[in-house]
This record gives sequence, structure tokens and C-alpha cells, in this order.
Amino acid sequence: MKSFNLSRRSFLKRCGLVAAMTGVPVWFVERQLAAAETAPRKRPGPNDRPRIALVGCGSQGKGITTNAANHGDIVAVCDVDQTRAAEAAAKFTVEGRAAPQIYGDFRKVLERADVDVILNATSDHWHTLVNLGAVKAGLDIYAEKPLTLTIDEGRRLVIAARARGTVLQTGSHQRSQQHFRLACELVRNGRIGKLVEAKVWLPAGRREGPFAAAAAPAVLDWDYWLGQAPRVDYVPQRGHGNYRFWYDYSGGTITDWGAHHIDIASWAIGQLAPRTVASTVLATPIPGGYTAISEYEVRYAYADGTKLTIAPYDFSFVS
Repeated sequence: MKSFNLSRRSFLKRCGLVAAMTGVPVWFVERQLAAAETAPRKRPGPNDRPRIALVGCGSQGKGITTNAANHGDIVAVCDVDQTRAAEAAAKFTVEGRAAPQIYGDFRKVLERADVDVILNATSDHWHTLVNLGAVKAGLDIYAEKPLTLTIDEGRRLVIAARARGTVLQTGSHQRSQQHFRLACELVRNGRIGKLVEAKVWLPAGRREGPFAAAAAPAVLDWDYWLGQAPRVDYVPQRGHGNYRFWYDYSGGTITDWGAHHIDIASWAIGQLAPRTVASTVLATPIPGGYTAISEYEVRYAYADGTKLTIAPYDFSFVS
């Protein structure tokens, strides 16, 4: 298989030239991966156990892989943090089998001929590149939510996955839980009467700072972790679990818990999209600290008059 050739310097240079010449947004993924060609893979048969690779070895990655190990063999783990990768490899080593091979670069995982499925549990800003790389390599994918960082990335990923016939599942577990489905069926079939308004309460995000730069841990490839995001000095509060509170890497609580709860509310409402959207910022970020808005209210209005309100936790409705 041809290797995936993407260095930070090359993609910045290439995308900068394209943007300057065409005026289109800088889209690093499609243009970089278009150059990669894949060799045919032998697909597992219906009685075979798929061979699985984990990319992103944090707590969520290890959690989904624990479940996946019931149905397939974990042959590789990948993380830019060497400690996390080593912990995952140890966790998924099965007696009598070779330990999962450890990688710090997901592209090397995609070059293996003995991988069938990618579990993508990276930080949000890496979701699209890893997913598109897996599509290009002919692999099926289980990807954590939110599926992509931006709407445009989502559209491109859907097009690519459909064109390749990739099995791509987004990790939105509430969709698979019986009580959520039952609630949506009751609402959509008018069993509770006419729906007028739905409300979603989300936890507040983090509002802290300013933060001081520090030396990145020796076990962490900070430059690779940043990827296509702006280059900044290492700040402990940017990495790992806190990444979701920075707009460079995620979208705050609305793309974290909101990806679950707003999805269920929209499922119950049953309309493609709201007619209007309005928002109010309830707490501004602290300069030099987390950039994602920690508290906010968002109001959707649909064509038939149905409303959806998204707000911070409010227990005043509890008697």
C-alpha cells in the first residue's frame, strides 16, 4: 500500500497555496488523502473475527475497545501519548496471542494489511482526518461523537463513506437505548398530545484561566497532537480530557453532551432542521483561558411552530 504522506509542513504549504490560488476554504483532508491509493484487502468472512485497531487510547477509547474485544481481535493501538498507548496495549493483550502493536502515527496503522476495523476515539479535531484515512484505506469505522468538528467536514465524510461503501457508525449510544427510542416513538405518534416545545439541559462547561505554558511531557508528541490546529505552546489544560473546552479542538458542551441530548430531542421532533436559530451567551470566557462558551441558551424554531430550547442545568422545574 502506498504510505500516507502528511507532514505538518507539507500540508500547511500545500493548503496555503490552494487557498491563495482559488479562494476556497483550506481543506487539508481531501487534497492530502486524494494522493493515497490503497491495495485490495481480504475482507473477513461471516465466521471470522474482525481485526481491530484503536486510534486514541484515552478512557473512552479503552472503553469502546473493551466492548469491541468481545467481537474481534485487537491487533494495534495508536496514540501520540506513549504512556496511553502502552497502557492500552497491556490492557488488550490476550494470553496466547501477540500483544497489540503500538503506534504513535495513525497512518502507519492504515498501511497494515491485517486491520479490518478502526475504532476512532481521538480528540474531536482529529476525527475527520482519521475517518477519511480509514475510508481511503478500505476499513470500516466506529467513530466517537461528534462525528466531525465542522458541518463541512461531515458532508465530505458522508460523501466519501457512501462512495466507498464503508460501514461507518457514530458513537452516539443513546440512539441504541430502548427507552430513548420509546420516548421518541410516543412523541412522534402523538401519544402525549401535540408537541409544542422540547427542552434540553446541558452541564455548564469550564470557565477558567488564564493558563501558563509549560514543557510538554516527553511521552507526548505535542506537535502531532495539534495536527491541523493552530500551533501553540503546550498548556496542560489544552490536552486530553480538557480539549473539548477549546474551539480549536472541539465545540464545548454543546458538541459533548449536546451531541447526545439534542440528537434525541431532534429525533422526537422529527423535522429535518429548524427554520430559525438564536443564541444568548450567559458567561463569557476568561482571556487566556478556555475559549468555548461555558453557559449559553440556544433557541430553535421549526416551520410548524415547534420550539427547542437548549440551556444550562435548571432544576427549578422539579417539584
